[in-house]
Amino acid sequence: MERSWLWRIGLIAAVALFSVYQLVPSWFYFKLPPGERNGPAYEESVPKWAPNARRHLNLGLDLQGGIHLAMGVDVDRAVKAKVARRADEIAEYLKEKGVPVESAQPAGDGRVIEVKTSEPARAEKTVLDQYNSEMYAPSGAPQGATWLAFKTKVLQDFQAKAVEQAEKTIRNRVDKWGVSEPDIKRKSNNQIQIQLPGFKDPEKAKELLGRTAQLEFKIADDESSLLDAVRSELPACQGSEAGFKMPLPAEGCWSVETVELPSGGTRQVTFLAANNRSELDAAIEKHAKSKLDHDHELGIGEGTVGQGPIRDRYYRTYLLRAKTELTGDYIADARAAVDNSQGAGKPVVVFTMSPEGGRLMEKLTTNNLHRRMATVLDGKVETAPYIQGKISTNGQITLGSGRPYQQMFEEANEIALVLKAGALPAPVTIFEERTVGATLGPELIRKGTTAALVGLLLVIFFMILYYRATGLIADVALALNGLLVLAIMAIIGTTLTLPGIAGFVLTLGMAVDANVLINERIREELRAGRTVRQAVDQGYDKVFWTIVDGHVTTLVAAVVLMQYGSGPVRGFAVTLIIGLVASMFTSIVVTRAIMDFFTRRDTARLSV
Repeated sequence: MERSWLWRIGLIAAVALFSVYQLVPSWFYFKLPPGERNGPAYEESVPKWAPNARRHLNLGLDLQGGIHLAMGVDVDRAVKAKVARRADEIAEYLKEKGVPVESAQPAGDGRVIEVKTSEPARAEKTVLDQYNSEMYAPSGAPQGATWLAFKTKVLQDFQAKAVEQAEKTIRNRVDKWGVSEPDIKRKSNNQIQIQLPGFKDPEKAKELLGRTAQLEFKIADDESSLLDAVRSELPACQGSEAGFKMPLPAEGCWSVETVELPSGGTRQVTFLAANNRSELDAAIEKHAKSKLDHDHELGIGEGTVGQGPIRDRYYRTYLLRAKTELTGDYIADARAAVDNSQGAGKPVVVFTMSPEGGRLMEKLTTNNLHRRMATVLDGKVETAPYIQGKISTNGQITLGSGRPYQQMFEEANEIALVLKAGALPAPVTIFEERTVGATLGPELIRKGTTAALVGLLLVIFFMILYYRATGLIADVALALNGLLVLAIMAIIGTTLTLPGIAGFVLTLGMAVDANVLINERIREELRAGRTVRQAVDQGYDKVFWTIVDGHVTTLVAAVVLMQYGSGPVRGFAVTLIIGLVASMFTSIVVTRAIMDFFTRRDTARLSV
């Protein structure tokens, strides 16, 4: 007999120790009550010498409960936003080429760009020369204008990329959120399925995942008198901006604020105010919308009156230039902080732009010194401070006041999180929401664990009773098999689900079956008059390909299931693949090495 059993025994011992080491985080994870497993208590409990705390066995939604969401991406909004950005690009490009342009903006259903110009033919040719692969010129444009539109294939690509980007953004947010082993994938052309095992707050999940986080920087036009005409149509707000008499008139009201002008001096700027957003939207629609031209829009922000914890909030307008000067796409980092510059600390969001964003911000602020720059987040003006000097890479978002400090700080944290993770390309809608009960998972785990242990003990008892010493060797291999499967699952971060447990039990059964084949063959060789060494060698040699064939054919089926299956089927297949590989190792290598060790002498006896 070769002395190769030495290194094989060493390899087996190393695998066993490595598996135990990798399962240390899982041991501490399951020691904690279910409600504390996904919190800081878990990471604090894991010893420093153990593997990374994230390497623990994850339980699926069916075992530990959690939240299931199906979100739909508004791809039409994403396309319209793309068309609007392209309209701005076209206007700038035509001006660079010396083509006179009155305006370039979306028209009709928002998918066509109408370029108003005194030279329509020249404008059309100039644009198509630049964007020939993406755009064409549909007919029907009015006199003094040309229409440009994206080709159908390009629009379809926009829609697909919008869903892809939304999936990536949601995944980034969940990752930064710290939820263990989320399941995020596309369900259809415009839907994304999200499963958050162990998460218990559906409202918070919807708030963070559904927030568009579109950040825009726009310049306020305080020199315009477009809104002055509303003074004759609405009542004046009672009191000054610093102290309105609340509540305001139900139909809204107008007021003025004194602003500094870049050219020097001051001006009384008209704005509208109302008690809530819906009242203000109605007042804008009825009295102000018709007075705006295509270069302007009304931004809506919040104001507060009163002092101390008791404050009244109202909504007000800002007259902004319609063009978005810069977006949050250039933000490299963001965090919540406390601004103490005005006395009492106030939560703010501090952000850092990328180098390219910093260059654009520097250019923007240099060209608009002493004007107000509005920071618009998801359609709401968060702040509109004066540009006092050049700003490059760093800036901050000041949140509206009037709420408890802790609430504002949590909001600042959430905004920073979504800004870092990136903005959704379009709003999302919750199509389906399910909360899996917390009591269902532990009950299933308890019953499943009991069933598995009872089955395992029966198998161990049978193997020892029927095959005696060789049965005990098979049981050792079986235990190592289970240990190895769980360790690999912890290392690669596979989620254990109910189907996964079924796959795990199936592989244990195949491992037992392989050992039964080996022991029966050895028995036959002993009956045929072979010595113990010859019987062991012949027994393993003759069943080797039988075991390999059985495992490989099942492995192929499992790979197919993993490739084309989803959800529970995929979880079953992944566990089955890991279990089959471990089973081949323990059945062929482990039992053979132990058997060789005990039968290394020709005079050895074998109890089988």
